[in-house]
Amino acid sequence: MKKAFSPVHIALAAGTMTVLATMTAWAAQLTKDGAKSLALEHAGLKAEDVTFAETDMDMEDNQLTYEIKFVTKDYQTYNYEILAADGTIWSIKYEAGPSSLPQKNKKTSVTSERAKEIALSHAGRKAEDVTFVKTETEYDDGRLEYELEFVTADKKEYEYEISGSTGAVISFEYDAANSLIHTESTGTGQAYPISGVNAAKEAALKQAGLKPGDVVWGAVKADYDDGRLVYEGNFYHGTLEYEFEIDAASAALTEWDVDSIYD
Repeated sequence: MKKAFSPVHIALAAGTMTVLATMTAWAAQLTKDGAKSLALEHAGLKAEDVTFAETDMDMEDNQLTYEIKFVTKDYQTYNYEILAADGTIWSIKYEAGPSSLPQKNKKTSVTSERAKEIALSHAGRKAEDVTFVKTETEYDDGRLEYELEFVTADKKEYEYEISGSTGAVISFEYDAANSLIHTESTGTGQAYPISGVNAAKEAALKQAGLKPGDVVWGAVKADYDDGRLVYEGNFYHGTLEYEFEIDAASAALTEWDVDSIYD
């Protein structure tokens, strides 16, 4: 990874993103300059190192926020959304500069599992504390990249693009909106009754009245749909195909279809 990016990595690994920063110095109302200083501090950068492209105020879910965008001298781009009320970081988007991208057709040396480890380390998270909802490979201008998405039990969302040749973080996004809304409405974080693909399979088999040895499994995966963590998939029993979607938070079966394989 680029030296210019390493301070961010250190900050996040120390837990900056795990516990959203609340700056008591701006408890009454964060000023525009205060929001810019907070974003720079979180990114591990100084004002003289960047050019501010945008600093606006907006309303997001009835919350007044600052939208801050700045670019480094080597064209790394940062976008922050910060709550004006208390300085909480609502979301972050980062894109690496062109000089940090690996060369075209450079040999792949990073596996998908290693890419996951890099993303988790960058976010300051452990594998057992998140659910991966997307792990895909993609070629961008001849370069292999891993696209990863994972969520925490309290609905914080992370998206990463990791270079398949160097392991560099090409881009990342962090979104705490669903987490903050959920905490405000319930007063607590949420633990999921359905946690993991195996638990989702057990719930689906129970609904069908079948045992593991009775079926052939298709794809079963976690997904994040409109603020909800769900598990979706299909399996086969005889000449029937079962398709299902299960809400992780309530364990409710939100979709259930049974059709003949000949239809």
